[in-house]
Amino acid sequence: MIIEVKQLTKTYGDRPILAGISATFSKGQVISLIGPSGGGKSTLLRCLNGLEEFDGGEIAIVGERLGPGRGRANARALAAIRGRVGMVFQQWNLFAHRTALGNVIEAPVYVKGAPLAEATARARQLLARVGLSHREGAYPHEMSGGEQQRVAIARALAMDPEVLLLDEPTSALDPERVGEVLDVLRGLADDGLTMLIVTHEMRFAREASDRVLVLHGGAIIEDGPPAAVIDRPQHERTRAFLGLTRPMLAPDLAPQIGLAV
Repeated sequence: MIIEVKQLTKTYGDRPILAGISATFSKGQVISLIGPSGGGKSTLLRCLNGLEEFDGGEIAIVGERLGPGRGRANARALAAIRGRVGMVFQQWNLFAHRTALGNVIEAPVYVKGAPLAEATARARQLLARVGLSHREGAYPHEMSGGEQQRVAIARALAMDPEVLLLDEPTSALDPERVGEVLDVLRGLADDGLTMLIVTHEMRFAREASDRVLVLHGGAIIEDGPPAAVIDRPQHERTRAFLGLTRPMLAPDLAPQIGLAV
């Protein structure tokens, strides 16, 4: 297993965000995390790479282990994890003063110490992979949202991650740009990159995922193949989230629209 989560708990004040989550993920799997807002999806993702500390349980990822809190005990593991686990956020957060090419070469040069020529050649390969060779000299303000998000994906891939975490990578995009990013993710899935993706794109989750997890109230309420979870959900909350249940009407309103209750 490339990721193992055991009894993970996290609270904000008195409110539980993760309520003892346990799950394992295999190398090469593409896992979509879906469910209502506030269910713990993004928090789980951020705990996996140490952006959020957690209160209880344990995380094992790419051979490293994280325990509760930040502290010195996690410092060495966090440094190793962040060199091997990439993260793509809802907002792409590109460096405004650097071109697309400059954004992609930044981490390999200044974090890994890669020679500039080597990092530049690799960055050009990655920009080609996400369909942006023609935009390598463009600055963020000159690019569409979809182009910026594809640069952000290329930037994450430049560190050669073993795992890529994506937190709603299409949520900030106009509808016509969503397909550009999803096409890139499908290509990465075909290449066997391990990915955990928080998404509301059900078609993508169904077509490109190996597994779908539904989080609600800080717990995993369903976990299985996309066809089972999305097309034949067992949990009532999943059915409601997917719009597969009809809301109940008050008895005094039903006759007004010709429905029986």
